[in-house]
Amino acid sequence: MNRRWLVRRTNPEFLNYLSAKASISPVLAQILVNRGIRDAESIREFLHPSIENLHDPFLMPDMQKAVDRLKAAVDRGETLFIHGDYDADGVTSTALLVSVFRKLGLKVFYHIPNRITEGYGFGDTGLQKAGDCNASLIITADCGISSADEVLKARSMGMDVIITDHHEPPGRLPEAAAVLNPCRTDSAYPFKHLAGVGVAFKLVQAFFHGLRVAGCGLRAEELLDLVALGTIADSVPLTGENRIFAACGLREINSPGCRTGIRALKEAARIDGREISSGLLSFTLLPRINAAGRLDDAGVAVELFLTEDEPRARDIAALLDEHNRKRQKIEGEVLRAAIDMIDPRNPGNVIVLSSPDWHIGVVGIVASRLVDMFYRPVFLFSVKDSVAKGSARSIPPFHIYKAVSECSGLLLGFGGHRQAAGLSLAAENLPAFRERINSIAENTLRAEDMIPLLEIDAAVSFPDINFSLVKELSLLEPYGNANREPILGAKDIEIVSRRTVGDNHLKMQLKQERTNIDTIGFSMADKLGWTAASSSLDIAFVPCINEWNGTRSIQLNLKAVRPRG
Repeated sequence: MNRRWLVRRTNPEFLNYLSAKASISPVLAQILVNRGIRDAESIREFLHPSIENLHDPFLMPDMQKAVDRLKAAVDRGETLFIHGDYDADGVTSTALLVSVFRKLGLKVFYHIPNRITEGYGFGDTGLQKAGDCNASLIITADCGISSADEVLKARSMGMDVIITDHHEPPGRLPEAAAVLNPCRTDSAYPFKHLAGVGVAFKLVQAFFHGLRVAGCGLRAEELLDLVALGTIADSVPLTGENRIFAACGLREINSPGCRTGIRALKEAARIDGREISSGLLSFTLLPRINAAGRLDDAGVAVELFLTEDEPRARDIAALLDEHNRKRQKIEGEVLRAAIDMIDPRNPGNVIVLSSPDWHIGVVGIVASRLVDMFYRPVFLFSVKDSVAKGSARSIPPFHIYKAVSECSGLLLGFGGHRQAAGLSLAAENLPAFRERINSIAENTLRAEDMIPLLEIDAAVSFPDINFSLVKELSLLEPYGNANREPILGAKDIEIVSRRTVGDNHLKMQLKQERTNIDTIGFSMADKLGWTAASSSLDIAFVPCINEWNGTRSIQLNLKAVRPRG
């Protein structure tokens, strides 16, 4: 796939000033400026995330109302009911709230909706279960912002509702005891991009007035593992408070005394003993947590985080591992079928596909894969009983929630945010929806928006690349949305040697200004032919440290190459 190369550049005098002021290299200064961090104090906070820098939770609208209602529930010994969601964000939000309020001695029940039979959100099954439990207070976790009717029904049943959610609010907010959502139009909360688990944590932080020591033997740090898991899983920007949650939570996940369920899941994923980064987390633990809700009952994942019984934790982790293997098989089948439906020469502005044979639990993942392959917004629907239920994933220039909102007259229901959405409609409306969403994209997207952008954070020369730079760049971790692993660029590079290794990888030794560096281009063996015809290259890469036979050396992980002639 062709890509547009964009090298970020800033006034060298400003970079040198910032570099001296913050005691960092000009390369790191350039990367941080690219991320909107332009003063020494902000740089220090970003490079050294601390729980002390979390915002005051009472800046969020309705927070005092929520705390007052919770305190009344604790004083009266009320029964609480947590209504979560079936993805990793909803599961961790639920586990966090259940664990905290059980520690306070309250009777707490919870419900995670079944993706296939109930669908997303706060619904009738959960309401009925709450009533059966004699709950007097329901707290939603990662859902509820669009559930005005359900909240009214809960009130008619004698139950108050506190909503904790982060999805785009509708024009009419539910008439709940409190509605906690940083995206509310009347919100002055400084950070708008919390995951659902982040909002749940802010409620707990407010309840304990800071949560340095939460009382009842609970420390804030013990909760940050769940907050990190849900935050990284939901692909919210890893900046601001989310960066603090991810960094501090990863330290808890990597600690020898981590949560029993996380320890068991690391063993099941065969990564126990390894240092877990946000990237490794995304390819190992998170798919296993999500697999439960995709194929079966996500409540088992909640139980994994709540249990302190090691044999039970190992049994649940093994079950999640098996679910993940099944998910991978089903996902592969759906992906192949979807690709066969797409004309690669003319995929359209928006890809909209449906099938009665597709498992609703994997269409979101497959949509993400198709976005990567075709760089188009993608909607995939599973059709059952004349109803099409689907997931959508987008490219950065296309706000998919707003686009879906413009099609609301065709839909039975929808929700989401800028880059992802869930929706349902009558199957007979699929052609009209396809036409409408493509028309919106045609009027919104420019031709260049449909070509992926390769953003190069800084241009460097080979003599600048050393162990010190690699170590300094590691301060940018954890990586994720809005804080991706930095890509550096170098131009007019001489090829010393080239060959293929493994099944499909390109290994080259390159040279610039008398400095030779080894490189590896994973799945780039197809570039071998035309590199042989080129006198020099421009390259985009991530520098890393390669350890082999006790020797450490600099190696460049190639992300893109282009010939210079």
